[in-house]
Amino acid sequence: MCGRYTLYDAPHKLKDLFGTGNLPNFGARYNAAPLQEMPVIVKNKMGIARWGFLPPWAHEDDHGLCAKMINARSETVADKPSFIESWQKGRRCLIPANGYYEWQKDETSKQKQPYYITSSRHDCFAFAGLWSKHNDLVTFTILTKEADAAIAHLHHRMPIMLSPDEKEDWFTANTEGAAAIIQSAHGKDLVFHPVSDDVGKVANDSEAPIAPVTIMQQQTMF
Repeated sequence: MCGRYTLYDAPHKLKDLFGTGNLPNFGARYNAAPLQEMPVIVKNKMGIARWGFLPPWAHEDDHGLCAKMINARSETVADKPSFIESWQKGRRCLIPANGYYEWQKDETSKQKQPYYITSSRHDCFAFAGLWSKHNDLVTFTILTKEADAAIAHLHHRMPIMLSPDEKEDWFTANTEGAAAIIQSAHGKDLVFHPVSDDVGKVANDSEAPIAPVTIMQQQTMF
């Protein structure tokens, strides 16, 4: 899954990378969290939307539901009541990102170690997502799939990551074509490193959370 991510490229760089016709104002984010407002791209426009999908049948103030809808399994969006309308009507979006965090669970200690995952080329990419609109409120979810072998030991799911060059195909494809894009998406160029537990605190939104840390190996007497 994807529960925290980063976006620190300047707005004008995103405009150039993704070929959007407008430039909303937003600052660098190193610890974006659910229910926060983040930039999204729909076709050739970039705007701000709330992370946490609000289904068409839900109430706008149901934040608890939205917090559970930050990710959507790509294998079932065509059937799930929450996402089926957006999927069938092609309400797709791209969510620009520089990287994301994942927590690896230690089965012995039951503790979780956070990792920062990004592109080995240090390029900005985008998560594939779906959006919904209630009155003036636009919300989005990040599509996920089974993790590639390279990062499956961190978590069994990973977000669908697309390059800026795939933007046109993502928005012009029919549902079968969009499913094919999802199927071919991969994470073979991803790299990762352990980071501090401080990333778990939403208020820690500086460059510090992405800094590598050394994992202390547990010592045993036998």
